[in-house]
Amino acid sequence: MQTPAIRGYTFADFTLDFGRRRLSRGDEALPLSGRAFEVLAYLLANRDRMVPKRELLEAVWPRMVVEENNLTQAISNLRRVLGDSREAPQFIATVAGRGYQFVGDALPLPVAAPATPAVEPPRPVAVPPAPEPVRPPVHEAAPEAAGEVSRPTAPPVSRRSLLLGAGALAAAALAAGAWRWRRGERTQLPASIAVLPFKPLLAESRNEAIEIGIAELLINRLSVLPGMVVTPLSSVRRFSELDRDPLQAGRDLDVAAVVDGTVQIQRDQVRLTARLLEVASGRAIWSGDFTEKFGDFFVLQDALVTQLVAALAVEVPAEVRARLVAHATSDTEAWQLYANGRYQLERREPEAFTRAMRYFEGAIERDPRFALAITGLSEAWALSGTFAVVPPSFALQQARAAAQRALDITPQLPEALTALGHVLTQYDHDWSGARRLYREALALAPNSAWTHAFMSLNLIQSGPARQAQEHIDRALQLEPAVMPFMALGGFVRYHAREFDAARQRLSGIVESAPEAVMPRQFLARTLLAQGDADGTLRLLEGRNKPAPGSYSTLGRAYAKAGNVDAARAEVARVEAEGAKGFGVGFDLALLHVALGERERALDALERAPADRSQMVGYINVEPALDPIRDEPRLRAVARAIGLPDAPAARQ
Repeated sequence: MQTPAIRGYTFADFTLDFGRRRLSRGDEALPLSGRAFEVLAYLLANRDRMVPKRELLEAVWPRMVVEENNLTQAISNLRRVLGDSREAPQFIATVAGRGYQFVGDALPLPVAAPATPAVEPPRPVAVPPAPEPVRPPVHEAAPEAAGEVSRPTAPPVSRRSLLLGAGALAAAALAAGAWRWRRGERTQLPASIAVLPFKPLLAESRNEAIEIGIAELLINRLSVLPGMVVTPLSSVRRFSELDRDPLQAGRDLDVAAVVDGTVQIQRDQVRLTARLLEVASGRAIWSGDFTEKFGDFFVLQDALVTQLVAALAVEVPAEVRARLVAHATSDTEAWQLYANGRYQLERREPEAFTRAMRYFEGAIERDPRFALAITGLSEAWALSGTFAVVPPSFALQQARAAAQRALDITPQLPEALTALGHVLTQYDHDWSGARRLYREALALAPNSAWTHAFMSLNLIQSGPARQAQEHIDRALQLEPAVMPFMALGGFVRYHAREFDAARQRLSGIVESAPEAVMPRQFLARTLLAQGDADGTLRLLEGRNKPAPGSYSTLGRAYAKAGNVDAARAEVARVEAEGAKGFGVGFDLALLHVALGERERALDALERAPADRSQMVGYINVEPALDPIRDEPRLRAVARAIGLPDAPAARQ
């Protein structure tokens, strides 16, 4: 029997009208975003079952990369309008961790007359199975980790495929506008420029992956132009609010000009608008409005970049023109997967690293010579080790293989040089070899804040503290509002024993961003070095999430506060992490020093090079080791990892 067409639903005293796309109570139309309307329509159409979150995301945001938070906001909007609640649902029930179900009584509204067009709710879509998680290697002491490492699989392709062409379109249009500026009342390109995340024309259709991705592509194109400083993506990401003032953003970023743009996706077409604003005067120097079919951007990119090179041919050196038109890949789907991977990686959250790997692997499968995607895979592995997602010894080996593979394809890729330098520092303890790679990367990309940051970490372990501070300060000059660099600024000063300066820097970050893990852990170490065990406990109890060097801090605070039982419980916890393959020897040494167990501390310290403890490179500068710094066994460990003898203990 054929199901009759319907024009909506009624439930309680509400009416959902598909044709008018309206939710009403009696004669009163209720405020409801477009996505919330579609979520409600889908739940009503499937009210006989629980609808999984993933199915809702695929149905309401088809072919788009969105986070679960988008769905949460839509459900919150619905409950507010309906007067419903999560705790006592009348209409929408939450199935914890799984999905939602419409639980009220509802009746379909049949089509009133043949002339009335039926507008159906979103249709179900095929939902691919969730990919297997990336697993660490087998460790004899960790039977639960047994099994081979699963190779990440590529997730479904999303609408990020528009990014490559859209970014090139904006880049070419912007450059053409800048060229006209050069030929007109100005004599040169703006000295500095920031590309802000693009905004959706309609708030309910926002997709931050697309908005940030277009900005990233435009930044990458403009960064090769000589004589212009382009603000990195990590600095502009914070200006993604829909109601932002682009001129105020430009003033905050201290740039001469900003690019402000919008993006709209409708069926198979994309509309992109962009304007170049002079920050000082607020004047629009250039603006453009473009609409193209969804699949035409890759070919269009070549044509528009060629026009850009032609327009700037007199001013731009040949090698720069070559970089402007060079493609990282010729496969648009590979680029799309890469862009999704970068979006996940930039979130700097442990659960996002595995998703990033899947996207990068998918890009590499489509284009095995896509060096940027291979470098992204290296970064994802390294971060997975740093944040204790997988054992660092395994993660860094994977990171090395990927970085080396990228350099075999593109020998002068700055990102790959930096990625390999990080592995040489953290895994091989090849301090001088890593510095050579960092210097080579900085010669190619002198404004790479991450390269300066990694150079700083290398130098604080192996070289002059003054130079380490210069490099982290340079990273902060380039990207002053980026959390990792702000935290590392305090971390470097902690190891330089500038405790007051470190505490001042880190306290402000923790106060303004209490959920950030790295600054909290670094501040805790600083307080402990200043003898403030109680302050350390207040920071970490109940909030002791993993970060570099975080295994020992809480236990040391317990020991310093006189709670020996709690300290020994922390020793047992850290030993258990070691049994899973994580490098813990260095942290155990610090714990035993705090407990006054000198021999056990030295025994643990001698384990650190073999178990690849992340922090063993700081052996010469770690204040917590001062009570045993005069021990020959400590000096022997320093020599074993290529460091000079540690200085005498400081009082």
